[in-house]
Amino acid sequence: MKKIILIVVSWLIIVNVFGFVVMNRFNLEPDTAYTWITPESFPVAKNSDFVDMHNRWDSYWYLDIVNNGYYLRTDNTLANVVFFPLYPALIKILGTILLGNFVLAGWILSMVFLLLSCIYFFKFLKEFHPEIDPELPIFLMLIFPTAFFFNVIYTESIFLFLTIATFYYAFKKNFYLAGLIAFLGALAHSNGVFLALPIFWKIVEMNGWKEMIRPKNWSKLVPVVFAPIGSFLFLGYDFWKFGNPFLFFNIQSNWGRAFSINWEHFSFFSHPSIANMGIDIFLAIFIISAVVAVYRKLSPLYAIFMSTTLIAAFTSGTLMSVGRYSLVMFPLFILLASIKNKTIQFVWIFASTLFLALDIILFVNNYWAG
Repeated sequence: MKKIILIVVSWLIIVNVFGFVVMNRFNLEPDTAYTWITPESFPVAKNSDFVDMHNRWDSYWYLDIVNNGYYLRTDNTLANVVFFPLYPALIKILGTILLGNFVLAGWILSMVFLLLSCIYFFKFLKEFHPEIDPELPIFLMLIFPTAFFFNVIYTESIFLFLTIATFYYAFKKNFYLAGLIAFLGALAHSNGVFLALPIFWKIVEMNGWKEMIRPKNWSKLVPVVFAPIGSFLFLGYDFWKFGNPFLFFNIQSNWGRAFSINWEHFSFFSHPSIANMGIDIFLAIFIISAVVAVYRKLSPLYAIFMSTTLIAAFTSGTLMSVGRYSLVMFPLFILLASIKNKTIQFVWIFASTLFLALDIILFVNNYWAG
């Protein structure tokens, strides 16, 4: 366990020093990867603030919730109502303790939850995958191309922690604790509702399908509904405050997530757009292939869980952020660690590390990185 903590702390030092150097080394022009990215709205970062470099893109919206609460603009354009409340609530609490430094609070929370994620991942691997060196999947997760998002003011770290903790306690058959954690996951992320899946799977596995279809045993499924309750509470809040329970889906379309393909968001003759699309397409194919391999080599439960995240991403009509959404697919890193061919594993490590560096360079300079 001490080695895992040392690895995470070392990773945090390395990626932050690297990000700080590249932010202050390059003189870049504004991003042109998508038509909705305008130089006026998303200028290249020109400051040298070590803390503020973690505050980019969606970070603005979490901090906007902290400072202004939820609101809806009259023209129904981009608004913070699509971002779930748990993370900004924690930022508000810690930021108040830190005398109003909410950026620092968000960064600290992300680092803490990353550390907790790795600790629980280590525990999960030791208990339920003893055939795998538990340090290797964590290492492969930390060098994944989009892993820098664990370290910024985004929900990736907290949602990863809540995801792994839900699986951990579901596997240990502590279903009510797993349900409570899944409930928090549903308040942290739009995909949190799917955390009901491992709880349902393990309850049925323990009792058998024949027993669970009998009404007298339905009470055993109570922990399964905790995650959906969390999601419906947020949608219910939108209905109570704004009169529209589907507001989340309506506003998402303004980010190019309209549950249908919006070709206007792409600049097909722009080299940055082509490069961005190429990376997204590669990662999408890679993850789909990984789901198939996970189903065959590890567990149908893992494959179904990963598929829910993919479906949520793909039905939004864009491949944007597919690499970032993949970060919570922890079975992916178990799969990569189980590869017997060391040459293939080393090739992936080299490629993944380089693209992680690219992602850091893009993000700290306020370029679209996922």
